[in-house]
Amino acid sequence: MPTRFAAVVATLLGLLWLTTPTTFAQEAFFDEGNQRYQEGDFRGALDRYVQILDQGLESGELYYNVGNAYFKLGELGPAILYYERARRLMPADDDLAANLELARSLTADAITPLPEFWLFRIIGWWVDLLPRSALLWVVALAYLAAMSGLTGMVLRRATPVAAWGKRIAVGGAAITVLLGINLVARELSLGAAEEAVVMSVEAEVQSAPSEDTTLQIFTVHEGTKVRIDRRSDDWVEIVLEDGKVGWTRADHLESI
Repeated sequence: MPTRFAAVVATLLGLLWLTTPTTFAQEAFFDEGNQRYQEGDFRGALDRYVQILDQGLESGELYYNVGNAYFKLGELGPAILYYERARRLMPADDDLAANLELARSLTADAITPLPEFWLFRIIGWWVDLLPRSALLWVVALAYLAAMSGLTGMVLRRATPVAAWGKRIAVGGAAITVLLGINLVARELSLGAAEEAVVMSVEAEVQSAPSEDTTLQIFTVHEGTKVRIDRRSDDWVEIVLEDGKVGWTRADHLESI
C-alpha cells in the first residue's frame, strides 16, 4: 500500500510539474514580467517572458502573455504567432480568442476563410475538447482508477468489491484509451497541417519557387496565417484561408 500510494503521489507531482506555467526556478521571471506589464513596461515584460522560453519551457499562459506584450508593442506578426501557439494549448480560452480576433482584424490582408468540411470540424472539436492541462489530469486519473479497479478485482475476488472494481476498471480504461488517443494526437500533431504566420511587413507570393519577379501573383502581409503544403530549398508553398496558393521565401514566415 505505501508503495502504491507513493507512486500515485509521484505521478500527480509529475503532472503538476508539466502543467504549471513556470517551474519554481522561473517564477520570479514570470511574476516580474507580469508586474512590468501592469506598469506599462511591455518591453521589459517581454524580456522576462522570453528568458523563460529560452529555458525550453512552454505553456498556454506564457505564450498568451508573450502575445499580449508584443501586441502592446505594436508588433502584430509576433503577437499573432504567440496567440496561435497559446491557442493550441488553451483552445477554449475566451480571452485568448478575443485578443487573437482583435489582432487579426488589424492585419492588412482581409481574408474570408472557406467553409470547413463538417468532418474536420468534428475532429477539431474532439481534439480541442479539453485544455492540455485538464486532459493530462483526466487521463492520469482515469488510468489510476483503472489500475485501482483491476487491483480490487484481483485481490477481492467473489466479493462486492470485485464487482465494483470491474466497473471502475472498465470505465477508467475506456476513458484512458479515448482521451489518451486525443492526448497523443495533440502532442504529436498527428494529421495536423503545418501552419505559419507571416513575420515580414510584406511578402511576395509567386506561382513558382523562383527569383523571377515576373512570377509574382499576390502579396501577403505581417500577421497573416498560412498553411504550408510543400518546401523547396528556401521556398515554401503556402495556402491562404481563402484558398489562394503560391510560393514565398521561407524566411518570411515562422511556424506556429
